[in-house]
Amino acid sequence: MRKLATWALAFIFILSFALPQSNASAASNMKLVVDGEVVEGIEQPFMSQGEVLIPIENLFTKAGYQVSKDKTGKLSVTNTYLSVDFDATAGSVTVDGKKTDTPFPLTLKNYGNYVSGTFLSKLEGFDLKVSDDKRTVSVTTNRVKDLDKFLKKMMNADLKSYSAKMTLDQKMESTDDPDVIGMLMDMEMDVTQEPVAIHMKQTVSTDFGGEKDEFTSESYMTEKEFYQYDGDRWIAYGNDFGLGADVGATLNPTAQFELAKMFLKGVHVFEYDDVYVMVQTITTEDLNEMLGEALSLIGSALGGLEISEEALTEDSVTEEAVVEEAVTESTEAEDATADETVLDEDIFSALGIEIEEMYFVTTIDKKTLFPQDMKGTTKISMTIDDVTVKIVQTLTGTMSNFNAVKAIVIPEDVKKEAISFEDYMKELEAELEKELQAAE
Repeated sequence: MRKLATWALAFIFILSFALPQSNASAASNMKLVVDGEVVEGIEQPFMSQGEVLIPIENLFTKAGYQVSKDKTGKLSVTNTYLSVDFDATAGSVTVDGKKTDTPFPLTLKNYGNYVSGTFLSKLEGFDLKVSDDKRTVSVTTNRVKDLDKFLKKMMNADLKSYSAKMTLDQKMESTDDPDVIGMLMDMEMDVTQEPVAIHMKQTVSTDFGGEKDEFTSESYMTEKEFYQYDGDRWIAYGNDFGLGADVGATLNPTAQFELAKMFLKGVHVFEYDDVYVMVQTITTEDLNEMLGEALSLIGSALGGLEISEEALTEDSVTEEAVVEEAVTESTEAEDATADETVLDEDIFSALGIEIEEMYFVTTIDKKTLFPQDMKGTTKISMTIDDVTVKIVQTLTGTMSNFNAVKAIVIPEDVKKEAISFEDYMKELEAELEKELQAAE
């Protein structure tokens, strides 16, 4: 009898874990829907003391925000315009740097962090509704729903010229070299669309394991001409290096969003009172797909390559051989379209590309649809022959002077001082030959 009682108590003990213990457990099968899409994952919303609790990471990731967690467990979500920090150590939540009266963490379930529906409803750009049967939580954000329509509208923005300032900070390290290679590039440029032209100034600072260097360059590019200052002299690259008549569209920053939409996954646009905020994210899988499409486009372009008679001269035997080889290779690539997927996989496998983070944010004026500023972070690694190279880049930029840039004209003194690209290459070859002779 005692043994039977023991088994009965054990059975009741086990059953107690299977049966609902509270409102939270009873509603554990709630599902989360963000902008009409069901969010999958172990962590799901549940009711606790009449309040709905929603998993933070699942919610904000689905909503297009950048979600990150530091070593202390601080959880941060942002689309740059709106930033929320959930700090369990401090027991608080801050919105755009201002502390709220919301305690945190509210609860931990399946090791996840949760936010209350009441708090979420107070955030700009979020609306929440719980179904009558308490089984579904629907969150509606301020994201633009018809992305194609929005991008087409941006494409038609009346942007004829602009100025831009950009800074790129890059750090690169390798598993077979203890030195970190750093590069900081500051760039200023003016761009006009009609006619298409660019005037650009660059300052590049490098740090190769403590050996620092800095150089500046300047360039003028028009539809038919390209002049560049390499720090010592101006070089005239000739008409073949001009921008071309059809490049204006690609220089238009608003047009670049259409390309971003074609090649990048995870594009979201948030609407606020006076601006739009566009965020773009990409994963390793997205990159593989993007590069595959790019290779396909390049293959198609090369497949249609035509060489004019003017481009072939009597003394360009080497050039003819290169062109012939390029055409042959492009034809072979075109014939191998059926095996394109295998080819791409081989390329990506050889490079061993892995993306830890790739996130870009652009603020867009709501009235004009002109880009105002941009920020981006890229953390990527490539592994080749057991050597892994890690690259971290941060990009910041501002755009201004819309439709107020004066016509870009190549100064006459630049044209007079410039040496031809052919002469420049001859000088480089002569210097290289001297160095080789000196080494011998």
